[in-house]
Amino acid sequence: MPIPIIHWFYASNLPKYLQPSSSGKTSWALITGASDGIGLALSDQLATAGFNVLLHGRNEAKLTRIQSELARAHPKREFRTIAVDASAFTTADINRIAAAVAELPLTVLINNVGGTAPLSSNFKHFECMTPTEIQALYSLNVQFPLQLTCALLPQLTANKQQPTLILTCGSGSQIGQPFIAAYSGCKAALHAWNRALHAEQATAGSAVEVLEVVVGPTYTQQLQKEASIKPGLTMPTAEVMARAILARVGHGHRSVTPYFWHALQGALLYGLLPAGVVDWVVARVLLPSVEVKKE
Repeated sequence: MPIPIIHWFYASNLPKYLQPSSSGKTSWALITGASDGIGLALSDQLATAGFNVLLHGRNEAKLTRIQSELARAHPKREFRTIAVDASAFTTADINRIAAAVAELPLTVLINNVGGTAPLSSNFKHFECMTPTEIQALYSLNVQFPLQLTCALLPQLTANKQQPTLILTCGSGSQIGQPFIAAYSGCKAALHAWNRALHAEQATAGSAVEVLEVVVGPTYTQQLQKEASIKPGLTMPTAEVMARAILARVGHGHRSVTPYFWHALQGALLYGLLPAGVVDWVVARVLLPSVEVKKE
């Protein structure tokens, strides 16, 4: 698997998603899972770039606190919040989000929410998962981004002259990794959907860019629970990952691995070694963090 180095020769084209200053409007970005980690870092950096931000999260009190902190850091920007549990949402919740952005000049949708939060442990044997955990994981990582994008796509494609962006955070685990089997399956489904949607919009001549960013291990709050995992060159902070993500937008790519060291690591690991060897290596690395089976 060659390293797609061409991605690093392009400068970020994020400003193309801002409304022209002559319009008198400020573009809005909706970021799901924006109350911590990569989502929070993206919110901060998009505000710096000139966007108003609608923050989605599960905990209303936490969202309100984050909104206040961002407003203090970016006094010229506007921030709004909407609380929906993506692991247990309803059609009414999707409609409520759509209504919240209906009158806004929305030009960026970032499907960031996801992960393994519904599980009792980040890494566990598949047969130890409960039906409730599997359903919540699928809802959080697949159903929510698909249904939200479907609801907002007409708004994002309405203005043929204004470029818009649908950015979905995928995962390197989409290739299939032990002890996160259900999560890997969810991310593989998201990868296939993004590819299909990108092709649909390109065929239609739409002004919306559909982009998947394949996010590798990032030192977020979720992984900080694991004592065996530490930040480093191949485990960047959320702020570093967010900068890498926004540096890759605006050039019509379908899927990119935004962080260079993850791209290099993936190319060397999955491109040079037999699949069985890779699975063995990954399993041994993750094994110390796997939840012990209950007899």
